[in-house]
Amino acid sequence: MPARARKPIRCLVVQLARLGDTIQSLMALRAAKQLYPDLEIHFVARERFAAAAKRVPWIHRVITLPTDELLGPVLEGKRSKGQALKDIARWVAPLVDQAWDIAINWTFSESSSYLTGLVPARVKLGYSRRKDITFSSADGWSSYINAIVQGGLAQNIHLTDVLTTQLLTALQIHVGEPEADGSAPVTSKSFFALELGEKDAWNAKDLSRKWIGIQLGAGNEEKTWAPESWADVATQILRKHPECSIVLLGGKEDQARARRFLARANGGKRVVSLVGETDFDLWASVVSRCNWVLSADTAAIHLASVLGTRVLNVSVGPVRWLETGPYGNGHYVVAPLAKTVSPEAVYATWAYASNEWAHRRNFSFSAHLAQLGQASLQDSVMVYRSKIRATDEGGGVHYEPLLKQSLDIEGWMAMVMGHVARAWYCGWVPPVGQELTREMLHPALVKSLREMEESSQLLTKVCEEAARTALALNRKSASLRSDKIMRLGDREELRELARKLMELDQLMERIGKAHAPMRAFSQMSKVLMHNLRGDHLMELGKESAEAYRQLGEGIGILREWLKHTLGLARPVALRSVTAGTIEENRL
Repeated sequence: MPARARKPIRCLVVQLARLGDTIQSLMALRAAKQLYPDLEIHFVARERFAAAAKRVPWIHRVITLPTDELLGPVLEGKRSKGQALKDIARWVAPLVDQAWDIAINWTFSESSSYLTGLVPARVKLGYSRRKDITFSSADGWSSYINAIVQGGLAQNIHLTDVLTTQLLTALQIHVGEPEADGSAPVTSKSFFALELGEKDAWNAKDLSRKWIGIQLGAGNEEKTWAPESWADVATQILRKHPECSIVLLGGKEDQARARRFLARANGGKRVVSLVGETDFDLWASVVSRCNWVLSADTAAIHLASVLGTRVLNVSVGPVRWLETGPYGNGHYVVAPLAKTVSPEAVYATWAYASNEWAHRRNFSFSAHLAQLGQASLQDSVMVYRSKIRATDEGGGVHYEPLLKQSLDIEGWMAMVMGHVARAWYCGWVPPVGQELTREMLHPALVKSLREMEESSQLLTKVCEEAARTALALNRKSASLRSDKIMRLGDREELRELARKLMELDQLMERIGKAHAPMRAFSQMSKVLMHNLRGDHLMELGKESAEAYRQLGEGIGILREWLKHTLGLARPVALRSVTAGTIEENRL
């Protein structure tokens, strides 16, 4: 490993997405800063979403992109595109004029890749551009996000864990081993250095009460839960828990929702609305003083996670909560099995979660529902509790199901791809099926897995043959003096090898289209082939062989999961010592 540098490690982070993405990025950066104190972080954010980064004392500098100022006049027809490009160039110039040790683009958009492509940096992570302006995933984790996450395929690694691992791996490779041991907690009530002053009227509230924050609204309308449903949950909490009060949170765009909430809820003075009245500082201050934050998919769940406030996330609409849910220990996710989630299910989950200290989880959630007279709810919702795994179990957040539910093929593949990605990019391989139990299996899943066996075997052979062909291309091109001047026989041999590789790629794509669970590997193949970096045939052949070897390793892990899962599904014979009989528990 290289010796640790004592001079600052100058790191430029580009995060031009929304506030929730900014907060997740800050959690990853906090972990890196604790392990590498010399990390000097310069954070680029859109002006409207920069407030969180500006309140982090260990961020060296926050650089704001005035999107409205630069692009607004163009959209309104008041300025030409040429004028806007000149303004953008003036804004970009200071970033391009400096040399960076690391440049990270965590926006993961093609448009943001142009900025990263312009920045001179020794190491680049995330989406960037090559010298010829073509798109590039600059590292393995970025290829994974491009192919799997943005490809709409199931996987179970939280994006905060992806960002953290991506940066820490790069630091370990290019800087050296960390100075600290990494045992310090990332989340804390004092994560932000807030500026409140006269705005902090919240101090006058009765903080001896248990305050529950309800964040109205969400990232978009599809992910929003009705204010009447929130009001029904609040009414149950207030009626059955006299020690609790409710504070409503949201932006100016949520004021109509707040009026609908207040018209339905019967809370009197125990309900306070701050909707439309909080800037970032007051919002964060209120969230940090709440016992709970109840929210749909919005930045509030990430803010509460960072501040150590417990979260109940009502996950409705097109949400991938395995990737973007509340991060930490003891948070809860409620998601529908059908169209939506009922207020009764949300209240039941909160009541169970808020009494964990009493029942210590020796009392099951199913028994809790039965005690409430709501046993039928377990047929309409999924309920999960977040847990940070121990280091020897791989670390990262895991969502433990609290209700018995059958695993479908998509959920099974999510577990497999989480394992595969860790093997590819962490160097850590978890035990196969460490969070898989026999109770999660269902005949339909077993049938699908048995159908996968033949496809996985075929994909293994395709990858092996493609790797051999790519190595043959490497060896043949290495024997030539030039890629351009060669004998006709050599040219024809190279063409034949290239044609064979193309046919194998097409076969891999056909297998992915014919058998949906295999799409993960065909999509990864496309991204890896697009991101080959060699300039000569010899280099391209070697890199292609390595890519096919990587894919083959992933398919090998999938086959281990198939073997393990089908083994779990086999009938279990229990021999009676006294009677000598055999009983079978068949799936």
